Amino acid sequence: MRRLCPTISELNAFHSAAKHQAFTMAAKELCVTQSAISRHIAGLEDYLGQKLFVRKPSGLELTDAGATYLNATRPAMAALESATAQLMSHGGDGGTLNMSVPPTFAAQWLFPRLGHFKRTLPQVSLNFVRYQHAHDFAVSHEFDAAIQYGYGNWPSANARYLVGKETSIVCSAQLRDALPLRTTDDLQRATLLQHIEVPLAWQDWMEANGCDTSGSRFGPGFNLYSLIIRAAVSGFGVGIVPTCLVEDEIQAGTLVEPLGRRFESPLGYYLCAPTTRTNLSVYRLVGGWLEHCCNHETSMPAAPAPSCIFCSPQPAPAA
Repeated sequence: MRRLCPTISELNAFHSAAKHQAFTMAAKELCVTQSAISRHIAGLEDYLGQKLFVRKPSGLELTDAGATYLNATRPAMAALESATAQLMSHGGDGGTLNMSVPPTFAAQWLFPRLGHFKRTLPQVSLNFVRYQHAHDFAVSHEFDAAIQYGYGNWPSANARYLVGKETSIVCSAQLRDALPLRTTDDLQRATLLQHIEVPLAWQDWMEANGCDTSGSRFGPGFNLYSLIIRAAVSGFGVGIVPTCLVEDEIQAGTLVEPLGRRFESPLGYYLCAPTTRTNLSVYRLVGGWLEHCCNHETSMPAAPAPSCIFCSPQPAPAA
């Protein structure tokens, strides 16, 4: 049965010619002749039944069909290159994963656990690229995987829930005592710290607790949970944040939970990746480690489970 797929040589020639907008530069990049590039492009256009380039005196220009095909094939080409590099460098066991992680989640939850990560997965390297909240994983991005906060329903993504649905109302002990803040009704006197990208957080909590929601959207806005946490620590107001982000502050007493109960939010942190990346062994290793950490109260359990590779003691590196 004939496969509905062009050759790698044709795709490489197409992507290189699109990047340089010239057959000459594409030939130089791929170390072949200009006629070979022209032949590959002609073969690809014949195979697709579509013209991909318009030849102009100033160079090449993608047709609408060419631009559409370029955007559609970029993720697959990137995944192929990444899988090849991983296998060549690490024999399929480990490698490098480019990750996009929300700044607060990275600082408050992930980074304190990286020592354990290094001990248990020394063959894996993490690159933290510029954070961007991806709405559609079918579009090419600079990361292999991302941790995102949301409902877990991103187009063309494999999303694995990690942590973050458990939510806490927090403030400083001084503010709690000054208001005072003991019951849900007392919140009417408080300054509610708002996350501008999670505008329904207070409303969801108030509805779940049978409170008047008329004031749920009023209060100073912040674009990062880390800013809400710092503002709450300083006594500026009351924040509603994923509990996983404030565990250290609650334990240290710099933040308290004045109402004494938590809320199960519909939002949480998910490990997300384009479906073309999920077959990478390095992605599976990192995903397994993240889920292990989320299922244990500490990154190094007191009683290691023999069946869990992340719980087993790791040999010390040779001096």
